[in-house]
Amino acid sequence: MKYVPELLYWIGERENIRIKKESGRQYLRLTNDPIMETGRWCNVRREDDKVTRWIFDNFMPTDRSDPTIPFAMCLARLVNWPDTLRELGYPADGWTAPYRAAFLDVFAARRANKLKAWTGAYMVTGGFSAGGEPKEVIIARVLDGAWVTAHDLIGLDNAPTLSRTADILSCPGMGTFLVAQVIADLKNTDHLKSAPDRMTWCAPGPGSTMGLNFIHDRPRTKSIGGEQFIAEVNQIRQLLADRLDLHICAQNTQNCLCELSKYIRVRYFGERMKNTYRPS
Repeated sequence: MKYVPELLYWIGERENIRIKKESGRQYLRLTNDPIMETGRWCNVRREDDKVTRWIFDNFMPTDRSDPTIPFAMCLARLVNWPDTLRELGYPADGWTAPYRAAFLDVFAARRANKLKAWTGAYMVTGGFSAGGEPKEVIIARVLDGAWVTAHDLIGLDNAPTLSRTADILSCPGMGTFLVAQVIADLKNTDHLKSAPDRMTWCAPGPGSTMGLNFIHDRPRTKSIGGEQFIAEVNQIRQLLADRLDLHICAQNTQNCLCELSKYIRVRYFGERMKNTYRPS
């Protein structure tokens, strides 16, 4: 396999950067790697990402078994911006007509005041705009469907597998990638913490597929089937456990593979990072 040393290096360097940033100490430089220093990278563990921590610490209820959590995580990831989520408040009563109306009002007001309302991290699938509609109208329509599918999940007697949950939560506008991100959140709540495939399930994504293609010396854009994707991700997951004593789930392993694909393209193919970072 190619680029395994780069993968191990990226994981170690990214974790060192995180530790330094969270130490409270001031460093002249967080890393001597110019690619790592000037690019914006996800963490090795998704749970350490800034927005994810904010959602769990400030948005999600302390009762991790709350029945509104599956829907609320759909909403949180479609917005993915703490200032807006703080203004909206947690949908404790669900996707009611008053909350839906407030949702539309908050975004209209933020747009009128030229305030950031969303991030582009998690996009809805196409086909929901009647033409010329504000984004919040489209997202509200997606959340109409998410409210129904989230109730389908709550109605099950036993915690389903992550694979089954992905099927249940899928609805118009919420594609495979977005659903997988919601599942990654739910794994850390009572709803899915006991799922039997909690450590091994993941859903194919373009960046992580490219990372696997680099490692297996295939054309970078080659498509691979879902079963092969999961098998190869778990092969890398085991490799990280053996080489680094790093025990992370398949979804976090997939996350590292996605970041590896970016690192390789910048380091060896002269491409530029889409999102840059300027340390203060």
